[in-house]
Amino acid sequence: MPNYFLRNGLMLACICSLTACSGFFDKDNTPKPSPLVSFKQQIRPHLAWKTSTGNGAGSEYLKLSPSMNDHAIFTSSTKGTVTSTAKTNGRVNWQRNTGYMLTTGPGAGDGIVAIGSMHGNIVALDEANGNIRWTSSINGELIANPAVRNNRVIVKAMDGTVTALSTKDGHQLWTFKQSEPDLVLRGSSTPVIRDDVVIAGFANGNLASASLSSGQIRWVQQLATPEGAFAIERMIDIDADPVIYGHRIFAATYQGNIASLDWRGGRQLWSHKLSSYTGMTADDNAVFVTDAESNVWSFGNDSGLVNWRQTDLAARNISGPADMGRYVVVGDAEGYLHWLDKTSGKFAAREYLGGAILAKPLTDGQTMYVLSSSGTLAAYQLG
Repeated sequence: MPNYFLRNGLMLACICSLTACSGFFDKDNTPKPSPLVSFKQQIRPHLAWKTSTGNGAGSEYLKLSPSMNDHAIFTSSTKGTVTSTAKTNGRVNWQRNTGYMLTTGPGAGDGIVAIGSMHGNIVALDEANGNIRWTSSINGELIANPAVRNNRVIVKAMDGTVTALSTKDGHQLWTFKQSEPDLVLRGSSTPVIRDDVVIAGFANGNLASASLSSGQIRWVQQLATPEGAFAIERMIDIDADPVIYGHRIFAATYQGNIASLDWRGGRQLWSHKLSSYTGMTADDNAVFVTDAESNVWSFGNDSGLVNWRQTDLAARNISGPADMGRYVVVGDAEGYLHWLDKTSGKFAAREYLGGAILAKPLTDGQTMYVLSSSGTLAAYQLG
């Protein structure tokens, strides 16, 4: 279930008892997770290795999505620890305590691993040994992973401010801001960098493109329009990370739409009514997305038509889907991983890892890396 947050720091539940929106938060409104369905396993995923990377998100409802380079997986924990784990065997390369309460997963690139904190601190570590290269800070809480590429670290704060820092020493290069509503989901999408362009999604439902070198806005496209009488009904946050595939950007809003846009000009190619805050992935033929009710959808890349919808995971609080060859894989809040056939959406395999799996798994060829909220990192392979 999504976590709601007010920018003045008060929990939404505190004010709902004083307003007319009490019906939204009745305890018995929370749907029960769908029971696991029986099916004939089509494939047998192999657990290559499993290791602990620290306490993970602990009791905080944070994805803390991992990142990777050619040789390592990078993870973080709310207690301040950043860990580098070898892809080949799961051994810890290094582990560093930053001294901050971390609220983002790491962003890796250009030889550094960048991480953000609750109070706007950014720490850059050396990819090879974990030594701290530099620290910097901005005003505002950081939830989204930093994006690192082409000598820039891009961070997006909860108040809608996007800032570019130098990968060399952390000094600020440029900043721009979108005006955000007071009531937002407790989450934020990670900016995406391609060539000299950075794409960022905001809680006001806007997707923006800016120059990576200068921060100059190139275009802004509104993906959804707020609807409803109550603030909670008008939330249209872009919390699922946008995906650039070929000449398209795929992006989705909470209580709004999934849309395909031309990544250079922002022209909308198609859209479909859908509510998502978790994530998506794409291949040559389709884009796959998890919606707010924990259904998995497949849409045609070109047409936007629905190929299939898998509803048997409803209310299991599943992650965004990862691409694993002929399959997409999602994790759920009870610690299960589900492999779905890309062509039909039918279940192909299921494995139990344990711990809530909130972060979208990473894939690298035929290997998938999965992080649980308790800090367990595991690698699975097919074949």
